[in-house]
Amino acid sequence: MTTNISNLRIGHLNVRGLEHNIDGIKLLLDACQYHIFAVSETKMKSSSPVGPVRVPGYNFVKHSLPAGRGRGSRACGGVGFYVRKGLKVTPIIKSTHDVSLPIASRVEYLALQLKVGESNIAVIVLYNPTGANPAFSQNYEKLLLDLLDFECDRTFVLGDFNINVASNQPSANLTSLKQINTTFNLTVLETDHTRITDTSSTTIDLMITDCPQLIKKAKASPASTISDHEVIYLLADVRIRKPVQRTVRVHNFRNVDALQLQADFQDQDFRPFFEAEDVNDKTDLLTVLTTKITYLLDTHAPERTISVRDERTPWITPQIKRATTLRDLTFKLYSRNPNRRRGDDQWLEYLRLRDRAGTLISVAKKPYADQHFGHDRPAKKLWSNLKREGIHNPSKQSSSADEIDADELNGFFAEGHRRLGAGRDSTAPPREPSHRTAVDHGANEFNFRRTNVDEVCRKIFDIHTNAVDCSAPSCSRFCPISSTPSSLPKPFQPRGKKPSSRPSPSPVLPKDFRPISVLPAISKVLEKILLDQITDHLDNPNNRLLARHQSGYRKGYGTTTALAKVTHDVYSNLDDNRCTVMVLEDFSLAFNCVDHRLLGQKLNGEFHFSRSACRLVSSFLGQRSQSVRHRDTVSSLVINSLPSVLQCSYQLYADDLQIYTSGPVSEINKLIKKINEDLEAITRWAKANCLYPNPKKTQAIVFCRNGTVEPQEEIVFSGETVQLSSTVTNLGLQMDRNMTWVRQVNDVVQRAFNTLRTFRRFAAVLSTATRRKLVQAVVMPIFTYCDVVYHHGLSAALKEQLNRCFKSAVRFVYNLRRRETTAAVRNSIFGHDLLANYKIRSCCFIKRGYDGNLPDYLQEHLVHGQQQRTRNLSSQGTPLRAAKACWSLEPRAGITFP
Repeated sequence: MTTNISNLRIGHLNVRGLEHNIDGIKLLLDACQYHIFAVSETKMKSSSPVGPVRVPGYNFVKHSLPAGRGRGSRACGGVGFYVRKGLKVTPIIKSTHDVSLPIASRVEYLALQLKVGESNIAVIVLYNPTGANPAFSQNYEKLLLDLLDFECDRTFVLGDFNINVASNQPSANLTSLKQINTTFNLTVLETDHTRITDTSSTTIDLMITDCPQLIKKAKASPASTISDHEVIYLLADVRIRKPVQRTVRVHNFRNVDALQLQADFQDQDFRPFFEAEDVNDKTDLLTVLTTKITYLLDTHAPERTISVRDERTPWITPQIKRATTLRDLTFKLYSRNPNRRRGDDQWLEYLRLRDRAGTLISVAKKPYADQHFGHDRPAKKLWSNLKREGIHNPSKQSSSADEIDADELNGFFAEGHRRLGAGRDSTAPPREPSHRTAVDHGANEFNFRRTNVDEVCRKIFDIHTNAVDCSAPSCSRFCPISSTPSSLPKPFQPRGKKPSSRPSPSPVLPKDFRPISVLPAISKVLEKILLDQITDHLDNPNNRLLARHQSGYRKGYGTTTALAKVTHDVYSNLDDNRCTVMVLEDFSLAFNCVDHRLLGQKLNGEFHFSRSACRLVSSFLGQRSQSVRHRDTVSSLVINSLPSVLQCSYQLYADDLQIYTSGPVSEINKLIKKINEDLEAITRWAKANCLYPNPKKTQAIVFCRNGTVEPQEEIVFSGETVQLSSTVTNLGLQMDRNMTWVRQVNDVVQRAFNTLRTFRRFAAVLSTATRRKLVQAVVMPIFTYCDVVYHHGLSAALKEQLNRCFKSAVRFVYNLRRRETTAAVRNSIFGHDLLANYKIRSCCFIKRGYDGNLPDYLQEHLVHGQQQRTRNLSSQGTPLRAAKACWSLEPRAGITFP
């Protein structure tokens, strides 16, 4: 008789490098279903991605300390947990350290709080680098004292203590360990030796608990191919409910009789639907049409329920499992032999079985990789397979979001913006002058124009959707709208929501999730048609209604152009020995907080929408319900009038706002007062428009030529002080106070190397074409994002740093060794090397300006050369020399304009 309840199983292993041994960990977790499995000495940096070490069915929580002086400073330490999905866990304590201390003097630990019914259970992993660590007792005692604040009912501590509790010669740390355990009523569980070498057998991997009476089993078993440490695990009499196996309902299309299906389809009478003239009549008939089609589908391809098993090692065959089991058994016999020695028959037999198992795994992974990661696979399927294996999700953090309540999420998505405004007065927005916008109050009113079948069909073919409610073949029959529509029929209404598949790094609360609407396919068609008409109206070159420095979602604009303008202004001020004060504002849930009533007023008054056009938008946004399904264009219109209250220079990208002003360093306090006046005006404007500033995520910086500037005045936003930073992240670009771009280059190199690391686990079985495709599609965009903004400001050392990283990507593609030259294949990624690519992209960007295709705020800085021969780019031998002749390019300032 099977039961849905099991005992709590917790394990630990010193993995000696988690990424290198991840296949072994997957096999281990597949064979033994641990609820929580702790790992130590992961050798993962704090910036290391979790993609390469992800194990399906488990969430991974890691804690790594930055490298430092002493033994193993390049890669040492690191702890983490694999937690079975469905368990409620919360990280509560993490170790800290003095950066001046060598690694050998650190103790790393991470504590989780596991919620089981009404009980709180603390599970801790600890790593002590050396048995003679003088700081061990102090850190261990501090950990246990901090744990008292959480009032846990049960405590389990596992880890590599590097203290041999089986030794007959007590050390200072062994004595301290016993004394501290006695003080806190803790017991070390007895196991066999946990680290066995050719010359010694020690028990240094320990399991400690305050409830030994609940322990049903505590053992050590070998992990031969993963580490020279044993796996230790305990089975506690704590009842854990097994997670319900995930199931899905799918249609069975394998045995569909196509001829009979076609005959049954032709027997259906669809004439009333196609003959109806009114779109609302078609809407009512659409329900009947959908019912008939659903009936045909259920009749010829009935649904069935299948269980979804998230395999950890899908390439592992029964033959491989038998080989690995025999290998592990042979190693266990060898390690338990007191007369063991390397080179004897028992050891040679283990080596033979180990090599055989490794060969079988490599042979099995090759066809698996060819089948799932071949370069000829459809792009969508390829990326899905890569993410499933953890090969391409370097920035995604594992989370324990399984227990988020769908009703709670739905309530927050519907009412979260009102919670932000609790206690604040909501007043109608004042009439604002058209400052810094090209609003022509004499412009004609905007009305949605009538569409036609051809336009609808074009939009249908442009859509790539997974929406379940897809009736695209019939869309063109009822999508055309009248010349002055004022409402939408029900099929066009947005409906349903689901949590984003990309939550915040550690989603715990509903506010950590981003909602995604699930729209019917027919609604997507209408959205595209209406969007094109609205865009043509707002971006009409003869009557531009959007703010001049708004760069979001506009053709020819982007983050690159916005950052090029900002860096140009900053560099111009630096060249004149002036400093620049910049503040990057953040609004909480800016999109969710858009007030539909105020949006309608702005559309009608500021953007000249007719009343019927406003009613259509209101019909789209309102009169609907929503629900959240768990598991199974940003509005820049609202923020468009914000520049009317500003005195300082500004740059907008959708709702991302940055304001800045410049002046002599001696007048820094006056500059900050000017910034504060604008920040106060922004706060008032936000309150009037039902938006809520988030000063905690707001950044501030003072750019100067050398050193730092320490003003006496404080920057205050929405009643809170904003601290000055040495580096800010501006639309994904790392800008430091002296514009040296060191942090930007380090960020590019780090992200590129982290991404390459996620590919390496399957690198040996991926074809060259697939590896090239991965690098071109995933790694190279890291190098090219906004490169035209900062490349010309880089020093020779920073350019060489980027070039070395690029060569590493080339070596990955062609499976070259670390010191092997890349000269013969370096041009196969871009068609040229990295530095030449930067120059060509800069010239292409400049050519856009020469042709008048850059935004006005950049175009106004263009200065043509005086000589006729330099006015035509195509007449020059090299694009870069021609570009320099037509534009002023300073080596330090990147793309700057005189």
